[in-house]
Amino acid sequence: MRIAVTALLLSAACVARAEPPAPGPGPWIRVNQVGYLPGDPKVAVLSGPEPLTGRYTVVDVASGMGVEGDIGPDEGPWGPFAHNYRLDFYAIRGPGRFRVRFGDVESPEFAVGPDAYAKVPDALLRFMQIQRCGDDPIAGEPKCHLQDAIDVVTDEKVDLVGGWHDAADRLKHMITTSYCVGALRLVKGEAAQAEARHGAALVKKLHPKPDVIYVQVGDDRDHRPPATLWHDDRSDYGHGPGGPRSAWPATGKPEGPKYKNASTGKASLAARCAAVMALMGDVETARSMYRLAQASPGVAMSVPVLAPHYYGESSDQDDLEWGAVELYRATREPKFLADAVAHADRAGDNAWMGRDAHGHYEFFPYVNLAHWRLYDLVGPDVQARLAGYYRSGLERIRDRALKNPYRIGTPIVWCSTNDVIAFATQARMYEAMTGDDQFLDLAAEARDWIFGRNPWGVSFVIGVPEGGVASSRPHHMFHRLAKRLPVGGLVDGPVTRAINDSLKFSPFEDDPLAPFQSDFAVFHDEFADFSTNEPIIDGTVSLLLLLDVWDPR
Repeated sequence: MRIAVTALLLSAACVARAEPPAPGPGPWIRVNQVGYLPGDPKVAVLSGPEPLTGRYTVVDVASGMGVEGDIGPDEGPWGPFAHNYRLDFYAIRGPGRFRVRFGDVESPEFAVGPDAYAKVPDALLRFMQIQRCGDDPIAGEPKCHLQDAIDVVTDEKVDLVGGWHDAADRLKHMITTSYCVGALRLVKGEAAQAEARHGAALVKKLHPKPDVIYVQVGDDRDHRPPATLWHDDRSDYGHGPGGPRSAWPATGKPEGPKYKNASTGKASLAARCAAVMALMGDVETARSMYRLAQASPGVAMSVPVLAPHYYGESSDQDDLEWGAVELYRATREPKFLADAVAHADRAGDNAWMGRDAHGHYEFFPYVNLAHWRLYDLVGPDVQARLAGYYRSGLERIRDRALKNPYRIGTPIVWCSTNDVIAFATQARMYEAMTGDDQFLDLAAEARDWIFGRNPWGVSFVIGVPEGGVASSRPHHMFHRLAKRLPVGGLVDGPVTRAINDSLKFSPFEDDPLAPFQSDFAVFHDEFADFSTNEPIIDGTVSLLLLLDVWDPR
């Protein structure tokens, strides 16, 4: 990049707003609205309907001084845009707040500096606190669902109070809850550990007997009217409005009263829960859960009732590896290390990486954390295999990402933000394991997609950054009923137009993001859109983990 320093004045009219600006005729500049660490790759994308030439400037907001450069070559049509250009400003090291300017067009303001992400983890954790269920809500929130739950098989009362509501609804998925606890446990800081302890109390209760583990509390009967907040749930699970909810045990076979899931065993859930309990220091419970996983190989899926949709994992090997490696770390018993290596080789790389699409939660949690946890415990030969499993998936994503100006290479499916974050996390973990930083630039591009460097120019983290253009009308009852924005929740993110068109939404007003929709991807910052704008606990925690491994200070 050829650079020159010039004095520039900033226009107060271009200050970033929570509402997206009027689309206008373009062009548009998309940036990561949170910002960049000093050593990060830094690329804005300039997109519009007409060919462009000339120079752009990165402006220091405080001083009005700017660094100029030539726009890159036209990368051609992609998504909603006929012309796309990449603006590289790696040379900006900060600290400070900046904008990118091309002609009369300016980007939202963003930070560059070592503390660019300092406020984001707290926001993500505040969202997890909002999602708390049971007798331990955050200060000022009513308690809720204190009658959880009644076993649907035995009709016995079982204590499954606690945990988190999975998303905008009030039911609790143990598939995502178990992962969230384990990932939180791996994040530095007491706030993350406090949230991990909150979730771990429920994970322990999922396994009251040696052959029992619960996969879900409540079900989609939760979606029936009336729509209420957590503490005023009037759903009827056969025990009267607002009565005890259903506890669904994993049975190792397809389950559901009308629509059936495709469950084949209990191992995916039981082994993940074993990893969680080992991480939390409860080795006895971890051992019991791991024995159950070994006795019942296969995958446990969530249970559909009113509609045929469910979370459907396809493999238990990554979970068995994770359970074994955490038990080895806790006990140093060689059998667990041997198990971990065997399951690691069976798990291999992430099969979703490089695909156009995959099933709903088919490859959850999208990045195999066990490979990373196992790496420093084994010899060079096993390390080489583990690194290879990570690298091969990353290479397939890179092949796809390099074909478009936004460098996005993950599938655009329901909960697409999970895939984006998983790629970036795996890239950073691979670098930490091997010292090979060949995927660093693409990991940064994936992270930047989450925080606004995407065709819509919207951060997919509700209300983050403060004052930025971020999701502000999420599909969440706190927003709809309490007029309270659940700041910090990561929303599902864009889906293909084909997925969008297959769904039935409640009507909403004219879409301010309409000029940026395309066959490739659709995103609506509207309450009605439950497929792109609903916050999810697993994605929120995944993003927290990514930020933690990104900057390991």
